[in-house]
Amino acid sequence: MNGTGLCASTLNVTAPQWQEPSRCMVVNLRCSAENRLRNGGEAMSGFKGTAMILDAHQLLVRLAPWVAAAVLGGCGGGYSSSGPAQVNSTVSNLLSSVDAIGVGGAGLISNDPTHQFLALQANLKGGSAQLRFSCAGCNISVAAAGSTVGANQYVTIPFATLDSSSDATITVTDNVSGAIATYTLRARPVDHPPYTVGTNSNPEPGDLYLTPFDPQGFAAPYAYIVASDGSLKYYYRNRPGLEIHDFKKTIIPGGAIRYSFYDAADSAIRVMDAGFNLLTKVTALPFPDGNTYAVDLHDHVILDDGHYILGVYAAKTVSNIPALPGQSLFVSGAGLQEIQNGVAVFSWLSTDHPELYACSTSHNDFAANNGADYAHWNSVMVDADTNWIASFKYLDAVLKIRRSDGAVTWILGGPCDQFGLSATQKFSHQHHARRAADGRLTVFDDNNADGNSRALAFNLDEATKTLVTTNPALPGFAAFTSDAHASFNLGSAQLFADGKVLVGWGEFLGAASDVSEFDTASGALSFQLTLHPSAYSNGYFSYRAQKFQ
Repeated sequence: MNGTGLCASTLNVTAPQWQEPSRCMVVNLRCSAENRLRNGGEAMSGFKGTAMILDAHQLLVRLAPWVAAAVLGGCGGGYSSSGPAQVNSTVSNLLSSVDAIGVGGAGLISNDPTHQFLALQANLKGGSAQLRFSCAGCNISVAAAGSTVGANQYVTIPFATLDSSSDATITVTDNVSGAIATYTLRARPVDHPPYTVGTNSNPEPGDLYLTPFDPQGFAAPYAYIVASDGSLKYYYRNRPGLEIHDFKKTIIPGGAIRYSFYDAADSAIRVMDAGFNLLTKVTALPFPDGNTYAVDLHDHVILDDGHYILGVYAAKTVSNIPALPGQSLFVSGAGLQEIQNGVAVFSWLSTDHPELYACSTSHNDFAANNGADYAHWNSVMVDADTNWIASFKYLDAVLKIRRSDGAVTWILGGPCDQFGLSATQKFSHQHHARRAADGRLTVFDDNNADGNSRALAFNLDEATKTLVTTNPALPGFAAFTSDAHASFNLGSAQLFADGKVLVGWGEFLGAASDVSEFDTASGALSFQLTLHPSAYSNGYFSYRAQKFQ
């Protein structure tokens, strides 16, 4: 996120989501994550809710449109109390609605026929949308993209790109009075998170998947697919506060494509087909303790249609904390669940493993009895041996979990490390534990301990619980970084077979790129992408950055 360290403790105000941007539209658009930390929050450290907004800003989110109206009223017309730009009322008064069918069945953000500017909830580069103006007993003509239709009929709007060059002009004519209303269907909404691509020199093949969101909750969150040339290939938009995370592409057995992400609008994993049509919304099922927990946003795995792995935060009362015997205390444990054809075939809870309480490095004041988030899982994957590898932020550790019985077979990192890691090799509040193509375990190390974030790779001998020292090409430990970042939350690392690594830097202080791809040997950058503040947000971050072909 491009921000600045010169943040004053002033009110941040953004314009309403429908308003066109102008120089007068935002008060103090310069504040970066630094103010969120300074103002008393542990910015997003809980990362458990759907909104992830600091308490100090929740009131501002609700007041922003009204405050903006008052402040921007003196901006020479930048804000109109009448709302969005209006079309000719002679025509719009005839219409009952305007609707669309876009990629994956996406509709319009607003169906109000008085609004001049229209936009789709989702759109695809090279795709099209069907647009219809509805009325009863009227006589109108709708002209767009070289075609003319009548009332209650769809006209096809193509989108060669997802930038303003593909914005479509639609003319609606009342054939009785001769009145004309001119609409614009935007290729992407005006409040889309802006980004720039810096270095782009022979990057790793594949499309980049991002989920830009505003941690202050002002702006609408998005899912993005960015093509290798830097152009926007696909977007999906939610209303402000309903964040989207962990956007990915999966090829299931048989070769079918599945797109998926966590969607706060439904508190579920949204699963779509190759055409971005909704297939299902996945939520957690009851756990063996009798509780049903809300699905969590951090990670999910699609093994096949109807076969998923997801995670939860298990808020519950326990009485098995070894350091506090005999006490019933409320904690927030971590849970993982495998669902197949509507049945929970395997469930795992951190609270069933009392030895893990002592492994916690943060949020572990159990005696306070206020839901200590002592483990805080943030990634899960299925290893080659069918067992699971999961990352736990507040254990500063990655665990391997045996799929057959839930036993923890090894712990890498943190106070309970079993691999003999040195201080330099240990990580702090890490994210995104994955197996690379060469078999090494990769981790994005936020490295909150000293502020120098990095990508790590471990070559593990799991039988002896040691780091491999006999393979110079794949050392037991390697750390990679390029353009310096101090990430205090989120992030991802994806190591490719050719030696490049793609890093999503998560949430960090200052002005720097949000995504960097670089050679692990030389540090030479091959790709950089930066999310920027806009007229709707003080700035955006992306939970992860991943490439899929």
